Amino acid sequence: MAPNPAFDAIADADATAKRRPKNSLKGQQTKAAIVDAALGLATHIGLEGLSIGALAERMQMSKSGVFAHFGSREELQVSVVREYHVRFEDEVFFPAMKATRGLPRLRALFGNWIARTAVEIDQGCIYISGAIEFEDREGPVRDALVASMTLWLNALKRAVSQAKASGELSPETDEAQVTFEIHGLILTLHYQARFMRSTDALARAQTSFDHIMARYLPATRIQ
Repeated sequence: MAPNPAFDAIADADATAKRRPKNSLKGQQTKAAIVDAALGLATHIGLEGLSIGALAERMQMSKSGVFAHFGSREELQVSVVREYHVRFEDEVFFPAMKATRGLPRLRALFGNWIARTAVEIDQGCIYISGAIEFEDREGPVRDALVASMTLWLNALKRAVSQAKASGELSPETDEAQVTFEIHGLILTLHYQARFMRSTDALARAQTSFDHIMARYLPATRIQ
């Protein structure tokens, strides 16, 4: 995906890292391993649950060794958000780009998203847990979460626009509204599956998506 200005909001969090000498290959590998471990922890205990000490113990490193790669817990949290976004793109966005523009691609995006969500019902979602933790707190971690989610929702909205442009959705389709409704399905799915422990939440989410698509079909395609 092309760079998005939304990520400018977290430039300050990068400044410290950019001033440091470039890491050796081994240093880069160690940092990647720490971020991977931190992401694994964050999916279960949240970004706020992360600590240099817990990671040092998990990595069998000293606290100073972990700290040297990030400089602060906040910088570590931002790195985790970015890594989560990269994996989200790899699993959800990029595979869907192989589908034909229009409804096939939109369905692929949602299908990939719901497949990832099915896994995260057990593991937890950084976007959702992070939104709860940082919804009323300013700073680079919240900015990173907002920037990542903005990129994704804009990509989803663009897919809706392409389906509208191809005539597969009604000319009156409100792209922002459709995107809002699809996003709402995922949020409801998490709540129903994780909190309410509803066993049919995945199936109902898929049915709801089909209902949304049917509602926005052009009149000539409604049977």
